[in-house]
Amino acid sequence: MTTRREFLKYGSGVAATAGMGATAGCTTVLGADTNAVKVSSQRFPEAILLSYMAIVALRENTDLTVIDETSLGGDPMNFRAVKSDETDICWMYTGTAWALIPPKRDKIIADPQKLYRKVKRSMRRHHGLTMLQPAPFNNTYAIIAEPEWVEKTGVKSVSEFANYVQNNRMNSPVVLGISFSQRDDGWPGLINHYGFEQAASKLSIRTVSSSLTYQIINDTRAKVGMGFTTNPQIRQYNLTVLKDDKNFFPIYNPAPLANDVVEKHPVIREVLNKIGPTLTYDKIVRLNKKVQIQKQDPQKVARQYLRSEGLI
Repeated sequence: MTTRREFLKYGSGVAATAGMGATAGCTTVLGADTNAVKVSSQRFPEAILLSYMAIVALRENTDLTVIDETSLGGDPMNFRAVKSDETDICWMYTGTAWALIPPKRDKIIADPQKLYRKVKRSMRRHHGLTMLQPAPFNNTYAIIAEPEWVEKTGVKSVSEFANYVQNNRMNSPVVLGISFSQRDDGWPGLINHYGFEQAASKLSIRTVSSSLTYQIINDTRAKVGMGFTTNPQIRQYNLTVLKDDKNFFPIYNPAPLANDVVEKHPVIREVLNKIGPTLTYDKIVRLNKKVQIQKQDPQKVARQYLRSEGLI
C-alpha cells in the first residue's frame, strides 16, 4: 500500500538523488565502520527536514558516522528498513504507525499522549523497536476549502460538508491525493464515518499529487479537497480547514523510530530526545515554508533551526 504522504515528494529532486547516492555507497561504509548509523526518511519535505535534524544533531554531538538515507520511500518502506537493520533511524508519525503498522487496529485514539504511549509500547512489544520523544505538532489530514465558497455556503465543518453533498449541491470536483482516496484513514473511512457514502459516490473525484491540491483549490478549479495541517500552502493561499467535528482523523505526531542502535550507542537517545519537544506547530509551519515555498535547502534549514534552539 502506498503511504498517505508518499506523494509530497520534495520538488527539487536533490534530496531524492542524495538518498539514492547514500544507498549505493553504504554497504562498504557499514562494513568498515561499526559506528555507522543510517538515518532514512519518507519522500515529502517535512520528513526530509526532520531527518536532517537528526543527521545534523548526531554529526555535531557525537563521534558516530551518520549516513544520509533521506527520501528512501514511503512509511512502510522506512519501517521495514529500520526493523531489518538496513537503516537505523527514521521519523514515524504516531497516527501512521497506529493505522498502518501491524497489528491491525480499528479504534481511533484522540488523545495524543495516550496514542504515543500505545504506539511506543506496540513498537517495542511487536517489533523490538524504540520510539523516542515526539514533537507536539500534529500533521494530520484535513478537508480544506476555498474561502469564498465557505463564506457563500456556510460550510465550516465536515458534518456540514456531508450534509451539503447529501443535498446534491456539490457541483464542482473534490480533489484528493491518490493515497488519501484509497486509505481507510482517508476518504473511504471519512465518508463512512460521516455517513454520506452513497451521496459521495455521485461526486466528481479528481485524484492528483497531494502537493497540488492546495494550488488547485486556490485557482478555484475545485472548491474542496484534502490537505495536511502543517503544509504552509494553507496559509499561503488563505484556505479554510473544515472542522473535523466527529474526530475522524488520527493524531500524527512525529517521533524518531530506532532499532537496537540506541542500545549500542545510548548517546543517540540523549541527542534525539531533545529535538522533538521543541517543534511546535508554528515552528514547523515556518520551517516547512522555507523548504517548500522558499525552496531553501532542507539540510541548511535543519542546521539553522538546531543552532537557534541551542541543540548544536
